Amino acid sequence: MNGEHDAVRAVRAWLEADWSRHFLRQGGKRWRSDTLVRDLKRRGVCDSELAAWQALAVLRHQGVLDAPAALDHRLSVRMGLSEGERHRLIQSLPRPDAALGLEGDLAVAWSRALEAGLADWSLDDQCRLVEGLRRLAADLPAAYDLGAYRASARYLLGSAKLLQALPAELVRAFGIEPRDFRPMPTWLLAEAPEVPQGLLLIENPQSFEQARRLGVGDRLALVCGFGYGLALGEALADVDRVRLVGERPPRQGLARLLSLPSQTYWGDLDPEGLRLYRALKRRLPRLCLSALMAPMAEGLEAEGGPPSASPDRQGGAAGQRRRGERARSGMAGGCPRARAGRRASGPGSRGTLAGRSRGRVRRPQPLASTRLRPRCLAW
Repeated sequence: MNGEHDAVRAVRAWLEADWSRHFLRQGGKRWRSDTLVRDLKRRGVCDSELAAWQALAVLRHQGVLDAPAALDHRLSVRMGLSEGERHRLIQSLPRPDAALGLEGDLAVAWSRALEAGLADWSLDDQCRLVEGLRRLAADLPAAYDLGAYRASARYLLGSAKLLQALPAELVRAFGIEPRDFRPMPTWLLAEAPEVPQGLLLIENPQSFEQARRLGVGDRLALVCGFGYGLALGEALADVDRVRLVGERPPRQGLARLLSLPSQTYWGDLDPEGLRLYRALKRRLPRLCLSALMAPMAEGLEAEGGPPSASPDRQGGAAGQRRRGERARSGMAGGCPRARAGRRASGPGSRGTLAGRSRGRVRRPQPLASTRLRPRCLAW
Protein backbone atom coordinates (compact mmCIF):
# COMPACT_ATOMS: atom_id res chain seq x y z
CA MET A 1 0.00 0.00 0.00
CA ASN A 2 2.81 2.41 0.86
CA GLY A 3 4.36 1.63 -2.49
CA GLU A 4 1.15 2.69 -4.29
CA HIS A 5 1.00 5.95 -2.32
CA ASP A 6 4.62 6.64 -3.11
CA ALA A 7 3.99 6.10 -6.85
CA VAL A 8 0.98 8.44 -6.77
CA ARG A 9 2.97 11.16 -5.00
CA ALA A 10 5.88 10.75 -7.40
CA VAL A 11 3.65 10.91 -10.49
CA ARG A 12 1.79 13.96 -9.15
CA ALA A 13 5.04 15.79 -8.39
CA TRP A 14 6.39 14.99 -11.85
CA LEU A 15 3.19 16.17 -13.60
CA GLU A 16 3.14 19.41 -11.61
CA ALA A 17 6.79 20.14 -12.40
CA ASP A 18 6.35 19.32 -16.09
CA TRP A 19 3.22 21.46 -16.37
CA SER A 20 4.80 24.43 -14.55
CA ARG A 21 7.94 24.26 -16.67
CA HIS A 22 5.90 24.17 -19.86
CA PHE A 23 3.53 26.91 -18.65
CA LEU A 24 6.38 29.34 -18.04
CA ARG A 25 7.65 28.81 -21.57
CA GLN A 26 4.55 28.53 -23.72
CA GLY A 27 1.40 28.03 -21.64
CA GLY A 28 -0.41 25.03 -20.20
CA LYS A 29 0.20 21.46 -21.24
CA ARG A 30 -1.80 18.27 -21.78
CA TRP A 31 -0.62 14.69 -22.24
CA ARG A 32 -1.62 11.48 -24.02
CA SER A 33 -1.99 8.79 -21.40
CA ASP A 34 -0.18 5.97 -23.24
CA THR A 35 2.80 8.19 -24.13
CA LEU A 36 2.92 9.56 -20.60
CA VAL A 37 2.89 6.08 -19.05
CA ARG A 38 5.88 5.00 -21.12
CA ASP A 39 7.67 8.23 -20.24
CA LEU A 40 7.05 7.77 -16.52
CA LYS A 41 8.49 4.27 -16.70
CA ARG A 42 11.47 5.34 -18.82
CA ARG A 43 12.35 8.19 -16.46
CA GLY A 44 12.13 5.95 -13.42
CA VAL A 45 9.20 7.79 -11.84
CA CYS A 46 7.34 4.45 -11.68
CA ASP A 47 8.73 0.93 -11.49
CA SER A 48 6.44 -0.32 -14.25
CA GLU A 49 3.87 0.88 -16.74
CA LEU A 50 1.16 -0.86 -14.70
CA ALA A 51 2.11 1.23 -11.65
CA ALA A 52 1.96 4.36 -13.81
CA TRP A 53 -1.54 3.50 -15.09
CA GLN A 54 -2.73 2.89 -11.56
CA ALA A 55 -1.26 6.18 -10.28
CA LEU A 56 -2.94 8.14 -13.05
CA ALA A 57 -6.31 6.51 -12.28
CA VAL A 58 -5.96 7.46 -8.60
CA LEU A 59 -5.09 11.06 -9.51
CA ARG A 60 -8.17 11.26 -11.73
CA HIS A 61 -10.41 10.11 -8.88
CA GLN A 62 -8.73 12.63 -6.54
CA GLY A 63 -9.60 15.46 -8.95
CA VAL A 64 -5.99 16.24 -9.77
CA LEU A 65 -6.34 15.14 -13.40
CA ASP A 66 -9.01 16.19 -15.88
CA ALA A 67 -9.42 12.96 -17.88
CA PRO A 68 -12.23 10.73 -19.19
CA ALA A 69 -13.19 7.54 -17.32
CA ALA A 70 -11.55 5.51 -20.10
CA LEU A 71 -8.27 6.27 -18.34
CA ASP A 72 -9.21 3.72 -15.66
CA HIS A 73 -9.28 1.06 -18.39
CA ARG A 74 -5.78 2.01 -19.57
CA LEU A 75 -6.94 3.47 -22.86
CA SER A 76 -5.15 6.21 -24.76
CA VAL A 77 -6.86 9.51 -23.90
CA ARG A 78 -6.00 13.19 -23.83
CA MET A 79 -5.77 14.56 -20.31
CA GLY A 80 -4.49 17.50 -18.31
CA LEU A 81 -4.44 18.95 -14.83
CA SER A 82 -7.79 20.01 -13.39
CA GLU A 83 -8.72 23.68 -13.25
CA GLY A 84 -8.23 23.85 -9.50
CA GLU A 85 -4.79 22.26 -9.75
CA ARG A 86 -3.74 24.65 -12.53
CA HIS A 87 -4.87 27.66 -10.51
CA ARG A 88 -2.93 26.46 -7.47
CA LEU A 89 0.25 26.00 -9.51
CA ILE A 90 -0.06 29.41 -11.17
CA GLN A 91 -0.31 31.04 -7.75
CA SER A 92 2.84 29.25 -6.65
CA LEU A 93 4.94 30.40 -9.62
CA PRO A 94 7.53 33.18 -9.25
CA ARG A 95 5.64 36.44 -8.89
CA PRO A 96 6.76 39.91 -9.98
CA ASP A 97 7.82 42.21 -7.17
CA ALA A 98 4.93 44.26 -5.75
CA ALA A 99 6.85 47.45 -6.55
CA LEU A 100 6.23 46.78 -10.26
CA GLY A 101 2.45 47.10 -9.81
CA LEU A 102 1.61 44.25 -12.19
CA GLU A 103 -1.60 42.26 -11.93
CA GLY A 104 -3.54 39.69 -13.93
CA ASP A 105 -2.19 38.80 -17.37
CA LEU A 106 0.69 41.25 -16.95
CA ALA A 107 1.81 39.47 -13.79
CA VAL A 108 1.64 36.07 -15.51
CA ALA A 109 3.61 37.31 -18.53
CA TRP A 110 6.21 38.91 -16.24
CA SER A 111 6.52 35.67 -14.26
CA ARG A 112 7.34 33.78 -17.45
CA ALA A 113 9.89 36.43 -18.40
CA LEU A 114 11.47 36.08 -14.94
CA GLU A 115 11.91 32.38 -15.56
CA ALA A 116 13.42 33.15 -18.98
CA GLY A 117 16.13 35.36 -17.50
CA LEU A 118 14.55 38.63 -16.41
CA ALA A 119 15.12 37.56 -12.80
CA ASP A 120 18.79 38.47 -13.30
CA TRP A 121 17.80 42.12 -13.70
CA SER A 122 17.89 44.43 -10.68
CA LEU A 123 14.55 45.58 -9.32
CA ASP A 124 15.41 49.14 -10.36
CA ASP A 125 15.97 48.07 -13.98
CA GLN A 126 12.75 46.05 -13.94
CA CYS A 127 10.85 49.13 -12.71
CA ARG A 128 12.40 51.24 -15.48
CA LEU A 129 11.45 48.61 -18.06
CA VAL A 130 7.83 48.53 -16.86
CA GLU A 131 7.68 52.31 -16.98
CA GLY A 132 9.12 52.36 -20.50
CA LEU A 133 6.69 49.73 -21.80
CA ARG A 134 3.76 51.65 -20.34
CA ARG A 135 4.93 54.94 -21.89
CA LEU A 136 5.43 53.21 -25.24
CA ALA A 137 1.92 51.70 -25.07
CA ALA A 138 0.45 55.12 -24.19
CA ASP A 139 2.06 56.69 -27.28
CA LEU A 140 0.61 54.16 -29.72
CA PRO A 141 -0.25 54.08 -32.56
CA ALA A 142 2.01 57.05 -33.39
CA ALA A 143 5.05 55.28 -31.86
CA TYR A 144 4.72 52.47 -34.42
CA ASP A 145 6.03 54.91 -37.06
CA LEU A 146 9.36 55.12 -35.24
CA GLY A 147 10.23 51.55 -36.15
CA ALA A 148 11.17 48.91 -33.59
CA TYR A 149 14.79 50.02 -33.13
CA ARG A 150 14.11 53.71 -32.63
CA ALA A 151 11.11 53.05 -30.39
CA SER A 152 13.17 50.66 -28.28
CA ALA A 153 16.01 53.17 -27.91
CA ARG A 154 13.60 55.98 -27.02
CA TYR A 155 11.45 54.13 -24.47
CA LEU A 156 13.35 51.08 -23.16
CA LEU A 157 16.48 51.94 -21.18
CA GLY A 158 18.15 53.45 -24.24
CA SER A 159 18.62 50.01 -25.86
CA ALA A 160 17.79 49.80 -29.57
CA LYS A 161 17.55 46.00 -29.49
CA LEU A 162 15.70 45.41 -26.22
CA LEU A 163 12.19 45.56 -27.70
CA GLN A 164 12.95 42.70 -30.07
CA ALA A 165 14.85 40.73 -27.42
CA LEU A 166 11.94 40.75 -24.96
CA PRO A 167 9.46 37.84 -25.14
CA ALA A 168 6.70 38.80 -27.58
CA GLU A 169 4.09 37.60 -25.08
CA LEU A 170 5.34 40.12 -22.52
CA VAL A 171 5.32 42.98 -25.02
CA ARG A 172 1.80 42.11 -26.18
CA ALA A 173 0.60 41.96 -22.58
CA PHE A 174 1.26 45.72 -22.42
CA GLY A 175 -0.87 46.24 -25.55
CA ILE A 176 2.08 46.55 -27.94
CA GLU A 177 2.07 44.51 -31.17
CA PRO A 178 5.68 43.99 -32.34
CA ARG A 179 4.61 43.30 -35.93
CA ASP A 180 2.99 46.74 -36.28
CA PHE A 181 6.21 48.74 -36.08
CA ARG A 182 7.21 50.31 -39.37
CA PRO A 183 9.90 48.17 -40.99
CA MET A 184 13.25 49.84 -41.51
CA PRO A 185 14.99 49.91 -44.91
CA THR A 186 17.35 47.07 -45.78
CA TRP A 187 20.75 48.23 -47.08
CA LEU A 188 22.58 46.02 -49.57
CA LEU A 189 25.92 46.44 -51.35
CA ALA A 190 25.43 46.76 -55.08
CA GLU A 191 27.16 47.92 -58.26
CA ALA A 192 25.90 48.08 -61.84
CA PRO A 193 26.73 49.57 -65.25
CA GLU A 194 24.38 51.94 -67.02
CA VAL A 195 22.72 49.08 -68.92
CA PRO A 196 23.41 45.76 -67.12
CA GLN A 197 23.34 42.59 -69.19
CA GLY A 198 22.25 40.47 -66.23
CA LEU A 199 22.11 40.18 -62.46
CA LEU A 200 24.64 38.35 -60.28
CA LEU A 201 23.69 37.74 -56.63
CA ILE A 202 26.77 37.15 -54.47
CA GLU A 203 26.79 35.43 -51.09
CA ASN A 204 29.38 37.40 -49.13
CA PRO A 205 31.25 40.75 -49.12
CA GLN A 206 34.65 39.19 -49.94
CA SER A 207 33.40 37.66 -53.17
CA PHE A 208 31.49 40.85 -53.98
CA GLU A 209 34.64 42.93 -53.62
CA GLN A 210 36.65 40.51 -55.75
CA ALA A 211 34.02 40.58 -58.51
CA ARG A 212 33.86 44.37 -58.36
CA ARG A 213 37.65 44.75 -58.41
CA LEU A 214 37.97 42.47 -61.45
CA GLY A 215 35.41 44.48 -63.40
CA VAL A 216 32.48 42.06 -63.44
CA GLY A 217 30.34 45.05 -62.48
CA ASP A 218 31.15 46.66 -65.83
CA ARG A 219 28.79 44.19 -67.47
CA LEU A 220 26.55 42.77 -64.76
CA ALA A 221 24.55 44.23 -61.89
CA LEU A 222 26.13 42.90 -58.68
CA VAL A 223 24.09 42.61 -55.47
CA CYS A 224 25.61 41.26 -52.27
CA GLY A 225 23.79 39.46 -49.47
CA PHE A 226 25.53 39.87 -46.11
CA GLY A 227 26.67 36.48 -44.77
CA TYR A 228 24.61 33.97 -42.78
CA GLY A 229 20.91 33.91 -43.56
CA LEU A 230 21.46 36.11 -46.65
CA ALA A 231 19.79 39.42 -45.80
CA LEU A 232 18.82 39.65 -49.48
CA GLY A 233 16.52 36.66 -49.02
CA GLU A 234 14.50 38.59 -46.43
CA ALA A 235 14.64 41.78 -48.50
CA LEU A 236 12.91 40.06 -51.42
CA ALA A 237 9.73 39.91 -49.35
CA ASP A 238 9.47 43.72 -49.61
CA VAL A 239 11.78 45.11 -52.28
CA ASP A 240 10.49 48.65 -51.80
CA ARG A 241 12.33 48.78 -48.45
CA VAL A 242 15.68 47.92 -50.03
CA ARG A 243 18.32 50.62 -50.51
CA LEU A 244 21.30 49.78 -52.74
CA VAL A 245 24.60 51.35 -51.70
CA GLY A 246 28.23 51.15 -52.83
CA GLU A 247 30.96 52.98 -54.74
CA ARG A 248 28.89 52.76 -57.92
CA PRO A 249 25.32 51.94 -56.85
CA PRO A 250 22.76 51.11 -59.55
CA ARG A 251 20.41 53.83 -60.70
CA GLN A 252 17.72 51.20 -60.89
CA GLY A 253 16.09 49.91 -57.74
CA LEU A 254 16.22 46.25 -56.70
CA ALA A 255 12.81 45.60 -58.26
CA ARG A 256 14.13 46.64 -61.68
CA LEU A 257 17.27 44.54 -61.30
CA LEU A 258 15.19 41.50 -60.39
CA SER A 259 13.33 41.89 -63.69
CA LEU A 260 16.51 41.40 -65.74
CA PRO A 261 16.16 38.30 -67.96
CA SER A 262 19.42 36.73 -66.82
CA GLN A 263 19.83 36.04 -63.06
CA THR A 264 22.68 34.02 -61.53
CA TYR A 265 24.03 33.26 -58.06
CA TRP A 266 27.64 32.97 -56.87
CA GLY A 267 28.46 31.59 -53.43
CA ASP A 268 30.58 29.11 -51.55
CA LEU A 269 30.16 25.60 -52.95
CA ASP A 270 29.28 24.04 -49.61
CA PRO A 271 25.98 22.90 -48.04
CA GLU A 272 25.35 26.35 -46.55
CA GLY A 273 26.05 28.18 -49.79
CA LEU A 274 23.70 25.87 -51.69
CA ARG A 275 21.05 26.23 -48.99
CA LEU A 276 21.16 29.99 -49.49
CA TYR A 277 20.87 29.51 -53.25
CA ARG A 278 17.81 27.29 -52.88
CA ALA A 279 16.20 29.80 -50.48
CA LEU A 280 16.65 32.57 -53.07
CA LYS A 281 15.42 30.36 -55.91
CA ARG A 282 12.10 29.85 -54.14
CA ARG A 283 11.49 33.58 -54.62
CA LEU A 284 13.32 33.88 -57.95
CA PRO A 285 12.40 30.80 -60.04
CA ARG A 286 14.62 31.92 -62.97
CA LEU A 287 17.73 32.12 -60.77
CA CYS A 288 20.62 29.85 -61.86
CA LEU A 289 23.97 28.96 -60.38
CA SER A 290 26.78 30.90 -61.98
CA ALA A 291 29.04 29.00 -64.36
CA LEU A 292 31.88 30.30 -62.19
CA MET A 293 30.99 27.54 -59.74
CA ALA A 294 31.59 24.73 -62.23
CA PRO A 295 35.40 24.57 -61.66
CA MET A 296 34.78 24.23 -57.93
CA ALA A 297 32.37 21.36 -58.62
CA GLU A 298 35.15 19.65 -60.55
CA GLY A 299 37.41 20.10 -57.54
CA LEU A 300 34.83 18.44 -55.32
CA GLU A 301 34.55 15.57 -57.77
CA ALA A 302 38.31 15.07 -57.72
CA GLU A 303 38.98 15.57 -54.01
CA GLY A 304 35.78 14.19 -52.48
CA GLY A 305 34.83 17.25 -50.43
CA PRO A 306 35.10 21.00 -50.02
CA PRO A 307 38.78 22.10 -50.24
CA SER A 308 38.60 23.63 -46.76
CA ALA A 309 37.18 20.52 -45.09
CA SER A 310 39.30 19.05 -42.31
CA PRO A 311 39.07 15.26 -41.75
CA ASP A 312 39.51 15.78 -38.01
CA ARG A 313 36.75 18.34 -37.68
CA GLN A 314 34.43 17.33 -40.48
CA GLY A 315 34.07 13.61 -40.03
CA GLY A 316 36.99 12.25 -42.07
CA ALA A 317 37.30 11.44 -45.74
CA ALA A 318 33.97 9.61 -45.80
CA GLY A 319 32.27 12.72 -44.47
CA GLN A 320 33.99 14.81 -47.11
CA ARG A 321 32.77 12.48 -49.82
CA ARG A 322 29.21 12.73 -48.50
CA ARG A 323 29.41 16.51 -48.41
CA GLY A 324 30.86 16.58 -51.87
CA GLU A 325 27.99 14.45 -53.13
CA ARG A 326 25.45 16.76 -51.47
CA ALA A 327 27.12 19.81 -52.97
CA ARG A 328 27.28 18.26 -56.42
CA SER A 329 23.66 17.09 -56.24
CA GLY A 330 22.58 20.54 -55.17
CA MET A 331 24.45 22.07 -58.06
CA ALA A 332 23.14 19.52 -60.53
CA GLY A 333 19.61 20.62 -59.73
CA GLY A 334 20.45 24.27 -60.30
CA CYS A 335 20.23 25.14 -63.99
CA PRO A 336 21.57 24.19 -67.42
CA ARG A 337 24.45 26.66 -67.13
CA ALA A 338 25.73 25.05 -63.95
CA ARG A 339 25.28 21.54 -65.30
CA ALA A 340 27.14 22.42 -68.46
CA GLY A 341 30.28 23.16 -66.44
CA ARG A 342 33.13 24.57 -68.50
CA ARG A 343 31.11 24.51 -71.72
CA ALA A 344 28.80 27.14 -70.26
CA SER A 345 29.54 30.79 -70.01
CA GLY A 346 26.62 32.31 -68.15
CA PRO A 347 26.19 35.98 -67.30
CA GLY A 348 28.07 35.37 -64.06
CA SER A 349 31.23 34.24 -65.83
CA ARG A 350 34.33 36.33 -66.36
CA GLY A 351 37.61 35.00 -67.63
CA THR A 352 39.85 36.44 -64.93
CA LEU A 353 37.45 35.75 -62.09
CA ALA A 354 36.92 32.19 -63.21
CA GLY A 355 40.65 31.63 -63.23
CA ARG A 356 41.00 31.02 -66.98
CA SER A 357 44.59 31.33 -68.20
CA ARG A 358 46.02 30.34 -71.60
CA GLY A 359 42.99 28.18 -72.37
CA ARG A 360 43.35 26.13 -69.19
CA VAL A 361 40.78 26.16 -66.38
CA ARG A 362 42.25 26.70 -62.94
CA ARG A 363 39.97 25.80 -60.05
CA PRO A 364 39.36 28.87 -57.85
CA GLN A 365 39.20 28.38 -54.11
CA PRO A 366 35.90 29.50 -52.58
CA LEU A 367 36.32 32.60 -50.50
CA ALA A 368 35.50 32.17 -46.82
CA SER A 369 32.06 33.53 -45.95
CA THR A 370 31.75 36.14 -43.25
CA ARG A 371 29.07 34.89 -40.89
CA LEU A 372 27.43 38.01 -39.48
CA ARG A 373 25.19 36.60 -36.82
CA PRO A 374 23.05 39.30 -35.17
CA ARG A 375 23.90 39.67 -31.50
CA CYS A 376 20.87 39.57 -29.23
CA LEU A 377 20.63 40.56 -25.61
CA ALA A 378 21.20 37.48 -23.43
CA TRP A 379 18.55 36.63 -20.93
